[in-house]
Amino acid sequence: MTTSKVRRIFRAYVKNPVAPDRLEVHDPGYLVVAEGKIEKLSHEDPRSQFPSAEFVDLDGKVIMPGFIDTHVHLPQLAIVGTGGDLLTWLNTYTYPEEARFADPEYAARISKQFFDEMIANGTTTAAIYCSVHEEATDIAFSTAQAAGVRAYIGKVMMDRNSPPALQESADDSIAASLRLFEKWDGAEGGRLRYVFTPRFAGSCSMDLMKRAGQLAGERGAFVQSHLSENAGEVEWVRRLFPDSPSYSAVYDSAHLLSERCIMAHCIHLSPDEISLLAARRTNVAFCPYSNRNLHSGTMPYRTLRDAGLNISLGTDIAGGPSLSMLLQINEAMNAVGITFGEALYLATLGGAMTLGISDTVGNFMPGKDADFVVVHGESIEEVYLHGRRVYF
Repeated sequence: MTTSKVRRIFRAYVKNPVAPDRLEVHDPGYLVVAEGKIEKLSHEDPRSQFPSAEFVDLDGKVIMPGFIDTHVHLPQLAIVGTGGDLLTWLNTYTYPEEARFADPEYAARISKQFFDEMIANGTTTAAIYCSVHEEATDIAFSTAQAAGVRAYIGKVMMDRNSPPALQESADDSIAASLRLFEKWDGAEGGRLRYVFTPRFAGSCSMDLMKRAGQLAGERGAFVQSHLSENAGEVEWVRRLFPDSPSYSAVYDSAHLLSERCIMAHCIHLSPDEISLLAARRTNVAFCPYSNRNLHSGTMPYRTLRDAGLNISLGTDIAGGPSLSMLLQINEAMNAVGITFGEALYLATLGGAMTLGISDTVGNFMPGKDADFVVVHGESIEEVYLHGRRVYF
C-alpha cells in the first residue's frame, strides 16, 4: 500500500534569488511543498496536477527563502542597542555580559530567547558565536536542536588580552572545542555544525590559532573570526604581530583561511590582503548595520565582490541592533548602493554558499528544504522550517 505525500500549495508573490544579479519574481507564484521539501515553483496554478494537496492562499503577501545570518553573537542578545568605539565597547559592555554565561541557568534563558527571536525574524540558518564557556555552548546547541533550526555554532576561543573571567589557556580552549566538535558536528542530519571560533587575533596567541587551524583542517570543520573591523583594532594587531605583513597574513600563517572560513567585516584591507583572501577562497560576512553603529567604516563591497570573494550578510548583534535580516538588507542597500535583489541574495543563497549548503537551502530549487518566510509589509508573518509552520 502506497501512502500519499503530505503536500501543500502556497499561492503568494514569490521572490526567488538565483544569482547576485538575478531575482526571479512570480506574481502570483505557486510554491509546492511535499514532505518538507520544495517540489515545484511555478507561475501556473498546479492544483489540477495535485488535486489532493492543501491549498494555502497568501494573497497580498510575499514568500522569500528563510534568511541566513552568517555572523551573530548569541551572548550579546541582552545588550543590543549599545554602541561606540569597538575596543571600548568590548570592554565596557560585551565582555561583562559574556562573563554571565558561566551561569548555566542564565545561558539557557538567553539561548531560548535568542532562537525564539531569530525564528520570529525569519532566520532559519545562522553562524553563531557563543561565549568561552563549554557548558553554555553545549546549551546553545541543545536549544538550536529543540528549535529545529540549522545552526553553525562555536565556543569563542581567547587565551590573552581578555578579562580574567573570560581568558582560558590554549590547552583548555582546544580541549573544550574538540569535545564540542565531537559531540555536535553533523548532528540532526547535518543541520548542526561546530565552528572553531578564535575570537580575533587580538585575543588569541599564535599557538592557539595554529592549533585551531590544524584541527579545523584535519576535520574539515568551519572557522569563524573577525578581520579588520576597526582602524584602531588593525593597528593594535599590527603591534601584536610585528613580523606579519598584514592582519590577514596573521590568520593565513595559522592556516585559518580557507573556503570553510568566515571572516566578518573586512573593512580596512589592503589590495594584497584582498588577493590573499580571494586565493584562499575565504568567505566574508558583511555586517553593514553593525559597522555603522560601531563607527567602523564601510566595507568595500564592490571591490571584494569583483575580486571573486563570496559575500553574505550578518546581523552581528549586539554590534548590530536587531536580529532582523530585513533591516540588514535595507542597510546593505543604503550602505553600498546595491539592489534589493542583490541584498536578498546575500541574505539567502549567498549565505548558503558561505556555509556550503547551497544545494539544501537558499532558494526554491526543487529538492531543497522548504525553509521560507511569509512577509506582509515590513513584518514577518509566518516562518516555515522544513515545511512546518513554526511562527505566526
